Amino acid sequence: MLIYILPFYLEGVGDVCKVKDEKGERIVYIKLSNMLKNIFKERMLDFKEVRRKCRKVLNQKNIIPLMLNEKEILLPIKIRKPRTSRDEVYGYINFHFIDKIEEGEILLKDGQKIFFIESYRSVIKRTKLVKTLEKEFCDKIKLDKFDFNAPATKGDIAFILNEILYLKKLLE
Repeated sequence: MLIYILPFYLEGVGDVCKVKDEKGERIVYIKLSNMLKNIFKERMLDFKEVRRKCRKVLNQKNIIPLMLNEKEILLPIKIRKPRTSRDEVYGYINFHFIDKIEEGEILLKDGQKIFFIESYRSVIKRTKLVKTLEKEFCDKIKLDKFDFNAPATKGDIAFILNEILYLKKLLE
Protein backbone atom coordinates (compact mmCIF):
# COMPACT_ATOMS: atom_id res chain seq x y z
CA MET A 1 0.00 0.00 0.00
CA LEU A 2 1.30 3.40 -0.98
CA ILE A 3 1.58 5.91 1.89
CA TYR A 4 3.07 8.94 0.15
CA ILE A 5 5.08 10.29 -2.78
CA LEU A 6 6.81 13.61 -2.11
CA PRO A 7 8.90 15.83 -4.39
CA PHE A 8 12.43 16.32 -3.13
CA TYR A 9 15.43 18.24 -4.42
CA LEU A 10 18.75 16.42 -4.04
CA GLU A 11 21.82 18.63 -4.38
CA GLY A 12 23.92 17.60 -7.37
CA VAL A 13 21.18 15.32 -8.73
CA GLY A 14 18.10 17.47 -9.10
CA ASP A 15 14.44 16.54 -8.70
CA VAL A 16 13.80 13.13 -7.16
CA CYS A 17 10.96 11.82 -5.05
CA LYS A 18 10.57 10.20 -1.66
CA VAL A 19 8.28 7.22 -1.70
CA LYS A 20 6.92 5.41 1.32
CA ASP A 21 4.96 2.19 1.07
CA GLU A 22 4.79 -1.13 2.91
CA LYS A 23 8.47 -1.73 2.03
CA GLY A 24 9.57 1.47 3.81
CA GLU A 25 10.77 4.89 2.75
CA ARG A 26 13.16 5.29 -0.16
CA ILE A 27 14.39 7.91 -2.60
CA VAL A 28 13.67 7.24 -6.25
CA TYR A 29 15.80 9.09 -8.79
CA ILE A 30 13.01 10.09 -11.16
CA LYS A 31 10.56 12.98 -11.17
CA LEU A 32 7.36 12.67 -9.19
CA SER A 33 5.11 12.76 -12.25
CA ASN A 34 7.00 9.84 -13.82
CA MET A 35 6.84 7.92 -10.55
CA LEU A 36 3.06 8.40 -10.43
CA LYS A 37 2.72 7.12 -13.97
CA ASN A 38 4.87 4.08 -13.10
CA ILE A 39 2.71 3.28 -10.07
CA PHE A 40 -0.45 3.45 -12.16
CA LYS A 41 1.18 1.29 -14.83
CA GLU A 42 2.19 -1.34 -12.23
CA ARG A 43 -1.42 -1.55 -11.11
CA MET A 44 -2.64 -1.82 -14.70
CA LEU A 45 -4.41 1.55 -14.60
CA ASP A 46 -4.33 4.25 -17.24
CA PHE A 47 -3.04 7.41 -15.53
CA LYS A 48 -4.68 9.79 -18.02
CA GLU A 49 -8.02 8.00 -17.80
CA VAL A 50 -8.02 8.03 -13.98
CA ARG A 51 -7.26 11.76 -14.01
CA ARG A 52 -9.98 12.36 -16.59
CA LYS A 53 -12.58 10.51 -14.55
CA CYS A 54 -11.56 12.24 -11.31
CA ARG A 55 -11.74 15.63 -13.06
CA LYS A 56 -15.18 14.82 -14.40
CA VAL A 57 -16.54 13.68 -11.02
CA LEU A 58 -15.04 16.63 -9.13
CA ASN A 59 -15.71 19.19 -11.88
CA GLN A 60 -12.24 20.59 -11.30
CA LYS A 61 -9.33 20.75 -13.71
CA ASN A 62 -6.14 20.99 -11.64
CA ILE A 63 -4.75 19.77 -8.33
CA ILE A 64 -7.19 16.92 -7.90
CA PRO A 65 -7.04 13.81 -5.73
CA LEU A 66 -6.28 10.60 -7.62
CA MET A 67 -8.01 7.32 -6.87
CA LEU A 68 -5.98 4.12 -7.19
CA ASN A 69 -8.53 1.96 -5.38
CA GLU A 70 -10.90 2.26 -2.42
CA LYS A 71 -7.98 2.05 0.06
CA GLU A 72 -5.59 4.36 -1.79
CA ILE A 73 -6.76 7.84 -2.66
CA LEU A 74 -3.86 10.22 -3.25
CA LEU A 75 -4.39 13.69 -1.81
CA PRO A 76 -2.25 16.44 -3.44
CA ILE A 77 -0.46 18.69 -0.95
CA LYS A 78 1.93 21.58 -1.69
CA ILE A 79 5.15 20.48 -0.01
CA ARG A 80 7.77 22.97 -1.19
CA LYS A 81 8.32 26.19 -3.09
CA PRO A 82 9.25 25.88 -6.77
CA ARG A 83 12.95 26.38 -7.57
CA THR A 84 12.33 26.88 -11.29
CA SER A 85 9.37 27.04 -13.61
CA ARG A 86 7.65 23.68 -14.18
CA ASP A 87 9.06 22.48 -10.85
CA GLU A 88 6.95 19.86 -9.10
CA VAL A 89 5.82 21.15 -5.73
CA TYR A 90 2.82 18.93 -4.95
CA GLY A 91 3.27 15.65 -3.17
CA TYR A 92 0.61 12.96 -2.86
CA ILE A 93 -0.38 11.42 0.45
CA ASN A 94 -2.70 8.45 0.88
CA PHE A 95 -5.82 9.95 2.42
CA HIS A 96 -6.56 6.79 4.41
CA PHE A 97 -3.16 6.99 6.12
CA ILE A 98 -3.70 10.54 7.41
CA ASP A 99 -4.43 10.70 11.13
CA LYS A 100 -4.78 14.45 11.64
CA ILE A 101 -4.42 17.65 9.63
CA GLU A 102 -3.18 20.70 11.50
CA GLU A 103 -2.02 24.13 10.42
CA GLY A 104 1.15 23.56 8.37
CA GLU A 105 1.52 19.82 9.05
CA ILE A 106 -0.10 16.47 8.47
CA LEU A 107 0.24 13.76 11.07
CA LEU A 108 0.26 10.24 9.63
CA LYS A 109 -1.02 7.15 11.45
CA ASP A 110 2.54 5.93 12.02
CA GLY A 111 3.40 9.19 13.86
CA GLN A 112 5.38 10.79 11.03
CA LYS A 113 4.79 14.48 10.30
CA ILE A 114 4.71 15.96 6.82
CA PHE A 115 4.94 19.73 6.58
CA PHE A 116 3.11 21.67 3.87
CA ILE A 117 3.25 25.30 2.72
CA GLU A 118 -0.28 26.02 1.54
CA SER A 119 -3.27 27.23 3.50
CA TYR A 120 -5.03 24.88 5.89
CA ARG A 121 -8.30 25.82 4.20
CA SER A 122 -7.07 24.58 0.79
CA VAL A 123 -6.07 21.23 2.27
CA ILE A 124 -9.43 20.80 3.99
CA LYS A 125 -11.19 21.68 0.71
CA ARG A 126 -9.25 18.90 -1.03
CA THR A 127 -10.16 16.40 1.69
CA LYS A 128 -13.79 17.15 0.88
CA LEU A 129 -13.02 16.38 -2.76
CA VAL A 130 -11.62 13.01 -1.63
CA LYS A 131 -14.87 12.25 0.15
CA THR A 132 -16.75 13.11 -3.06
CA LEU A 133 -14.54 10.68 -5.00
CA GLU A 134 -15.10 7.98 -2.39
CA LYS A 135 -18.82 8.46 -2.55
CA GLU A 136 -18.87 8.32 -6.35
CA PHE A 137 -16.57 5.35 -6.90
CA CYS A 138 -16.79 3.27 -3.73
CA ASP A 139 -20.59 3.21 -3.73
CA LYS A 140 -20.42 1.47 -7.11
CA ILE A 141 -18.31 -1.25 -5.57
CA LYS A 142 -21.06 -2.41 -3.22
CA LEU A 143 -22.89 -5.39 -4.65
CA ASP A 144 -26.37 -3.96 -4.06
CA LYS A 145 -25.54 -1.26 -6.62
CA PHE A 146 -24.89 -3.76 -9.43
CA ASP A 147 -27.67 -4.59 -11.84
CA PHE A 148 -27.13 -8.30 -12.40
CA ASN A 149 -29.56 -8.39 -15.33
CA ALA A 150 -27.60 -5.78 -17.34
CA PRO A 151 -24.58 -6.75 -19.45
CA ALA A 152 -21.15 -6.23 -17.89
CA THR A 153 -19.31 -3.10 -19.00
CA LYS A 154 -15.57 -2.77 -19.50
CA GLY A 155 -15.48 -0.92 -16.17
CA ASP A 156 -17.20 -3.84 -14.40
CA ILE A 157 -14.71 -6.31 -15.87
CA ALA A 158 -11.75 -4.07 -14.98
CA PHE A 159 -13.07 -3.81 -11.41
CA ILE A 160 -13.40 -7.60 -11.10
CA LEU A 161 -9.92 -8.11 -12.54
CA ASN A 162 -8.42 -5.61 -10.06
CA GLU A 163 -10.19 -7.36 -7.17
CA ILE A 164 -8.89 -10.77 -8.30
CA LEU A 165 -5.33 -9.43 -8.60
CA TYR A 166 -5.62 -7.80 -5.16
CA LEU A 167 -6.79 -11.08 -3.62
CA LYS A 168 -4.05 -13.00 -5.41
CA LYS A 169 -1.44 -10.58 -4.01
CA LEU A 170 -2.84 -11.06 -0.50
CA LEU A 171 -2.59 -14.84 -0.81
CA GLU A 172 1.04 -14.80 -1.98
